[in-house]
Amino acid sequence: MRYWKKFISTLFPIALAAMAGACARTGDGARFAVREAAVGGGALTAQLDWQPNETLLDGLDHGIPLVFEITLSAQAAGPLGWKTNIAEQRWRRELRYFPLTRQYQLRDPDLAQDNVQTRSYSVRQLVIAAIADLRLPLDPTMSAAAAQCYVLRIDLERDALPGALRLPAMIDADWRLSTGNYAWQPKSGTG
Repeated sequence: MRYWKKFISTLFPIALAAMAGACARTGDGARFAVREAAVGGGALTAQLDWQPNETLLDGLDHGIPLVFEITLSAQAAGPLGWKTNIAEQRWRRELRYFPLTRQYQLRDPDLAQDNVQTRSYSVRQLVIAAIADLRLPLDPTMSAAAAQCYVLRIDLERDALPGALRLPAMIDADWRLSTGNYAWQPKSGTG
């Protein structure tokens, strides 16, 4: 019984300190939001406002890949006026730094063999600008969807982080990066 009391009395302050540290860093000025998005010409175009915090930049500069999941949903009015998804498409983009070549890379991790989807940059600001200016091809089902509304969401995949970093990323607010849902109505004549 004494062992459990000692274990809990040791674990509680550690957990409390970790939560306090995570909460204390939430107001560091990091921003990640969709400024503008449109669907047309068989592509999704989106302008993001992303000012990464020091934790993410430090991780990136030490070779930790940052994988973003991009989700676009086409919605229409469903039963009882609820919005329902009529089509959905997902993309993934990975930011990575290679210290030996001193190159930053933006690529689609699902198409690793296809070098067409890989772009290299020599400066970190250029790769951040590239992810903030998205142009992604649409599937024919998404292009043909008669959507009344589109919803775009971009999240940092914490599950794609290296194993040793996953637990700290669950606690640390610096690793919780999401634009939230950005919704807009299509312009007339586009779909």
